[in-house]
Amino acid sequence: MFKNIAFVLLLGITVFSMIKYVSELKERYRLQDNLVRAQDQIAVLAQEKQNLLQEIGKEKAFKEELALKNKGLKDYLKASKDRIMRLFQTNTNIQNDLEDVNDKFSILKAENRSLIDSRQRLYEENEQAKVKLNSITELKKAIRELKAKGHSSHDLAAEGNQGFLIKDGRSTMKVKIEVVPAQTKK
Repeated sequence: MFKNIAFVLLLGITVFSMIKYVSELKERYRLQDNLVRAQDQIAVLAQEKQNLLQEIGKEKAFKEELALKNKGLKDYLKASKDRIMRLFQTNTNIQNDLEDVNDKFSILKAENRSLIDSRQRLYEENEQAKVKLNSITELKKAIRELKAKGHSSHDLAAEGNQGFLIKDGRSTMKVKIEVVPAQTKK
């Protein structure tokens, strides 16, 4: 009996050890499976991390490129503003010059009109003088009028320079010296 009890006890220990061994093997396989899954997840996460780092690097490069473009555009905008300001200043100067030229042109047109009118009057006077001087009687009458004017002009006092040849640093009249023989009375 003692042998039977010892055998049963040994058989119980053996069965217990085998059950324990099998459960430990199952646990080990489960842990290995979990380890493999965890390693796969680590690999996937490492790949995602690498992809994210690459995207971050690309985004940084893109931001730097945008910053450079932005700086270039700001410089271009500043240069354009300066150029526009210069063009507006030039435009203002040109408009002022144009107004001056228009004013001068208006003055010249008025002077031209005055000269045309004066020329027309002189032409008409010339035509009248031609008509007058073509007849002998009219010519004699004109000579008498000129002689009468010549005598009456000596009596009038000259106005203007009050006897000064130079006034305020400018010549007041043109000096022309003529020698005229004395007139004899008839």
